[in-house]
Amino acid sequence: MHPILFKIGSFEVPAYGVTLIAVIFLCLFLLKKEAIRMKLDPAMISDLAFFGIIGGIVGAKLLLILVELPRFLADPSELKTVVRSAGVIYGGQILGFLTVIFFARKRGMNPWEILDVTAPFLALGIGLGRLGCLFAGCCHGVPYEGFLALHFPDHPYCEAPAGIGLFPTQILSLIAGVILFLFLRRLLRRRSFSGQIFLSFLMLYGTVRGLIEFWRGDSVRGVWFNGFLSTSQLIALAGVILGSILYFRLRQRKDMS
Repeated sequence: MHPILFKIGSFEVPAYGVTLIAVIFLCLFLLKKEAIRMKLDPAMISDLAFFGIIGGIVGAKLLLILVELPRFLADPSELKTVVRSAGVIYGGQILGFLTVIFFARKRGMNPWEILDVTAPFLALGIGLGRLGCLFAGCCHGVPYEGFLALHFPDHPYCEAPAGIGLFPTQILSLIAGVILFLFLRRLLRRRSFSGQIFLSFLMLYGTVRGLIEFWRGDSVRGVWFNGFLSTSQLIALAGVILGSILYFRLRQRKDMS
């Protein structure tokens, strides 16, 4: 856990922010190479990805505000913490996807093609982004003293409780993201219909995220059904159901053509 990389006078450079920026640039670089391989305009793909990133950042923060609305209504000054927070990833995904679809249609491109080529790198970005969570102590797991248990120090910038072992949700999410990236990238080279890769991402990521959420111990998730399910799990479930329906419809349409 290393929340601050270094200081310049009183100015602090957060490890989470630096990690996030590095991951974005890496994924954009790999995405451009993939776009060239697929004979797509790399500049156009980069532009759409950039719009998606902006939409994703805004969406993540908006969903955080909705999930934590009672806290912000009770103390509006807490809204300043939203600027520093990454937000809720699912909010970023939803608004990011909608932003990409909107601009792809405006430029006369097939949204499924764009979503397919970007889905593997989204999975990679989400996975590698958990390194930032590890540095900041956020998105931590429930109390746990088994294999790979994480112990965080008592630090004013660390969200994880100090002095106890925690389930390594960040590490598990990192590994899952990399594996999902490798699988989707391989599937992209063998896809049989447009939309297959993106919808596979919706189903697989939703399943993995929904399971990992059971071992999350942080409170910034929202709880439903007496605390049994989090907001992210409900969205993950909706994504799996929607992805499954669209997947089989598009595949059936392709088989009939």
